[in-house]
Amino acid sequence: MDGPTLRLLGGFSLADAGGCEVAVPGRKTRMLLAYLAMNAARPVPRERLAGLLWPDRDERSARHCLRQGLTELRRLGERAGGDLIRTGGDTVAAALPEGRVDVPAVERLAREGTPDALRAAAGLCAGPLLPGEETGSDDFDMWLSGERARVARIAGGVFARLTALCEERGDRDGAAWAAERWLVLDPACEEAHRSLMRDHAQAGRRSEAILQYHACAEAVRRRLDAEPEERTVELLRGIRDGAWTVPAAPRPAVSSGPEPQGLPGKPSLAVLPFEMLDGPAEGGGIADGLAHDILTRLSRLRSMFVIAHGSSFRFRGVGIDPRSLGEALGARYLVTGTVRTHGGRLRLAVTLVDAGSGTVLWSEVLERRLDDLFAVQDELTARIAAVLETEIEAAEIRRSLTWPSERLDAWGAYHRGLWHMFRFTRGDNDTARGFFRQALRLDPLSARAHAGLSFTHFQDAFLHRLGDWRREADHAYRFAEQSVALDERDPTTHWVLGRALWLLKRQDPAVEELEVAVDLNPNFALGHYTIAFVQSQGGDAAAALEAAELAQRLSPLDPLLFAMLGARALAWMNLGDYAQAAAWGERAARRPNAHVHIHAIAAFCDALADRREEARVHARRIRAEMPSYRCGDFLTAFRTLRPPVAELIRRVGPGIGIPG
Repeated sequence: MDGPTLRLLGGFSLADAGGCEVAVPGRKTRMLLAYLAMNAARPVPRERLAGLLWPDRDERSARHCLRQGLTELRRLGERAGGDLIRTGGDTVAAALPEGRVDVPAVERLAREGTPDALRAAAGLCAGPLLPGEETGSDDFDMWLSGERARVARIAGGVFARLTALCEERGDRDGAAWAAERWLVLDPACEEAHRSLMRDHAQAGRRSEAILQYHACAEAVRRRLDAEPEERTVELLRGIRDGAWTVPAAPRPAVSSGPEPQGLPGKPSLAVLPFEMLDGPAEGGGIADGLAHDILTRLSRLRSMFVIAHGSSFRFRGVGIDPRSLGEALGARYLVTGTVRTHGGRLRLAVTLVDAGSGTVLWSEVLERRLDDLFAVQDELTARIAAVLETEIEAAEIRRSLTWPSERLDAWGAYHRGLWHMFRFTRGDNDTARGFFRQALRLDPLSARAHAGLSFTHFQDAFLHRLGDWRREADHAYRFAEQSVALDERDPTTHWVLGRALWLLKRQDPAVEELEVAVDLNPNFALGHYTIAFVQSQGGDAAAALEAAELAQRLSPLDPLLFAMLGARALAWMNLGDYAQAAAWGERAARRPNAHVHIHAIAAFCDALADRREEARVHARRIRAEMPSYRCGDFLTAFRTLRPPVAELIRRVGPGIGIPG
């Protein structure tokens, strides 16, 4: 092994590079590492970690406990033969690669979906996620409960697909192995029991098949207080009647929950009336105002169906479980909230729930002073609407990853493409293009799929430097134009058109299109970021800083956060404040998915701030990733930089190891 490994399925286990277990004392320390490992792609603010694991302590004491936990994890990393965590500024992230943590490895293998990948994923699914590891912190335990349900769905999908695949190929031993492991995770899973019944019947073991049915019936009654499904009973009848060869079950479709009937692929969402914890139960006042404003802002989005206020507010104070509510309203997602006011302050807790599974996907508590009620209401609803849009988009991407690619509808194929697109590698960009084309074959009028294709060609022109740059730029522009023509009220279509226009050095029209995007959706974080990106180079650097700050406030954990920070660095470079530019460049380069141009921004800013050694570190990183990279490549990519700034870059580049 190359380093330590972490197992979270079936129980917590940390092993060193030689495979020997390393004891991790203290449940909070174990859960701190587990939380970071499960959020490996997103560095977590220290404030969030302290509040999540030590909510009963004051801020200073919670921070102290967090520092102790991080110190312990650093010490354990030394014993285990590799770093477990990395810190940067006021954030903490796991340092373990994806392949050394079982949960992200299972997610990756499930996405691959090949027979070998499914077998490997099944081998890692040793049990539920972190059984018995609750901490007593409501927020952490709520997160853990949601993650358990999510991981269980992924594992169930792995076993369902692997069992069906083995049966289709006549691999009885493989099907039995998968079904037996499936039952370890879910003893009442009837499909696994049916697979074993078929295996016994086909091998001539009728009595064992009948015993398997009774084991199934007992588990279903004990765990679900129900009787076996009719399909299971019919299979039993066939076996008793002597039908020894029973056809394998069809490959199942793996879903995160029941689909609302009659709705297309777009997600549907209902905002339920918020509860006023210290006010009248019949509603009204600020609680209803916040819920209604959030609903109104979300209704402007083209990426989801929002159930009307008149329908969702009928369920005020009704104790119905999320699944039933989702079915009654035809909603895939539910938003709930509570409001409390005390001592001139307002405390708002908002939760996003997957109606199909009842899983909490996201929750946050926001607190503000009530100096200006309308300003507070406007600020809170804008922030929450922006975060909900991002979280639902992420949930739709995760949902698409659980389906075999050949079974995706146009909406699912589009979201599978998004997942690859935002990884910013050439291979992923090509894969994303394939999924967007699949979406267009299924729905030729999909504006979003055209927008996705535009962005993949933008990436190839801006980042991957294919031979014919002009052709890629023209493709980016052509698909963006088609996207706008298909849906001119979708901000995403104007966003890609603005980027394509910038690529063609049409600065003013690019800014105009991007302003249309944020006019259509004022909470569109990517639109505000791209205004910052465009303005930071050859336009209004002060406006770029303002737009980047707004984008980051609207989407603090965005997949393009590295680019938001990089735009700030470029803006400060243009303003001549190289110390500020270097600080923002360093933050950008530390983010996940930061590509070579981001490291080049950090290198040039460091060099201009007379931080030559730091600049050389980034230059070495660039050479390792792209040995042929030169200053000219950077200036070709950032083609609207002002000439004096471009000249500075040409001057400092060779001195830090980036040739002209």
